[in-house]
Amino acid sequence: MFAALLTSFYSWRLVFLTFFGKPRWAASEHIQHALHDAHGHDSHGHDAHHDDHSHDDHHHAPATGTGGYHPHESPWVMLVPLIVLSIGAVFAGLVFHDQFIGSEGGIAFWQGSLAFDSHLMHAAHEVPTWVKFSPFTVMLTGLAIAWLAYIKNTDWPERFVSQFGVLYTFLLNKWYFDELYNLLFVKPAFAIGRFFWKFGDVGFIDRFGPNGLAALVVQGNKVTSRLQSGYLYTYALVMLIGLAAAATWAMTR
Repeated sequence: MFAALLTSFYSWRLVFLTFFGKPRWAASEHIQHALHDAHGHDSHGHDAHHDDHSHDDHHHAPATGTGGYHPHESPWVMLVPLIVLSIGAVFAGLVFHDQFIGSEGGIAFWQGSLAFDSHLMHAAHEVPTWVKFSPFTVMLTGLAIAWLAYIKNTDWPERFVSQFGVLYTFLLNKWYFDELYNLLFVKPAFAIGRFFWKFGDVGFIDRFGPNGLAALVVQGNKVTSRLQSGYLYTYALVMLIGLAAAATWAMTR
């Protein structure tokens, strides 16, 4: 019931903030043109749109808000699906009650996909009357609180924030769940990944693997490049030393 009370409160708060009170939309010329374009008023091209706009051929209803325009109803292509969905949201539970949660229909409908207890569903009809009307009661309670806070006494939210600043900040930051999740899971995961990256991948595999072999080849090239003096007698000396070493090895064998 408390969850239903909160749902009723923020739902009616949404209604009151959206459809009651002073307009809150911006009044810039850029947004006006963007709204006209988005609503299909530029069907004759961009230049024609500005000409039509200058001659006031859009046949808008008189604007009640700032900036010469105001929010308006959606076209029928969106209204019809919304109406169908709203009818289903209101009456689907009534029409399909027996098929979904009836003592016999529920078993046939769910067929074991959910833990369905027909005895529990039957006993739900025997609860006291005040239990059945409690959702409606908390709905009216949430409506009353939202009306008092956002229609009659619009300073209530600001006074609540100033009075319960710590609680407001705690709830505004979603119980600091993201920060806690970041501290317990994200940062340790990054630390573990950074450790394996720095010490495992870079410090060991790359150091003694491809990078180490490449460094060995580079150092070997530096040593052998010193033998490339460019003088013919140096190469002849090396050849003689090699020949003498080969002959010595052959004789000792």
